[in-house]
Amino acid sequence: MRALRRNLTYANVTATLALVFAMSGGALAAKHYLVNSTKQINPKVIKSLETTDRKVFAQLAKSVPVSSAISAELANSATTASHAESAGTAGNALSLGEVPASGYTRSECNSQTGQVKGFALVPASGGFSHTFTTLATAYSCSGRGAEGRRIEVGEYEVRFPGNPEVVALATADAGASMPNADTVAVKGEGPGMWRVTVYDVATHEPVDDAFELLVP
Repeated sequence: MRALRRNLTYANVTATLALVFAMSGGALAAKHYLVNSTKQINPKVIKSLETTDRKVFAQLAKSVPVSSAISAELANSATTASHAESAGTAGNALSLGEVPASGYTRSECNSQTGQVKGFALVPASGGFSHTFTTLATAYSCSGRGAEGRRIEVGEYEVRFPGNPEVVALATADAGASMPNADTVAVKGEGPGMWRVTVYDVATHEPVDDAFELLVP
């Protein structure tokens, strides 16, 4: 002990403490790493971060309109998107071929989807002459309405200018004579033109009476 005390000097103590602090400091520094590659991160941690990021972006997409996006998994409104798995309303969702829904009810004679090509309510002899007169209650897919004339008792001619159809159906406008309505015969005379004869249901003789003509 006496020999140890003789060799224990201020210089020896200082050097020993410096060595201890240097070793402990190095050990502390060794616990801090600089991450410069995903290989240094546990795969479970990376997967957890990806899941969290997706939830955050999904929440943002619900509240922020997307004006333009290459891909959107969820969006309430997207004006332009190459791909969208779910969207509340897309900019052109309410139209087809850039035509709004209201535009599919229009004057167009080429439709083969069941659109009515024309109709006309032809009154009885009152106000009629041998020349064609524009009918007040009428429609034609050509956009030019319909015309009618009285040839003789019970004989009428109806035409739809510009209408290419050759088939029409007619029915008597019974009015107060129900249930004994007159009968009607229709003969095609070319595209958009028909000759109509109205017969009394009791006498089977031609009679002036109103009728309706439908061009399907």
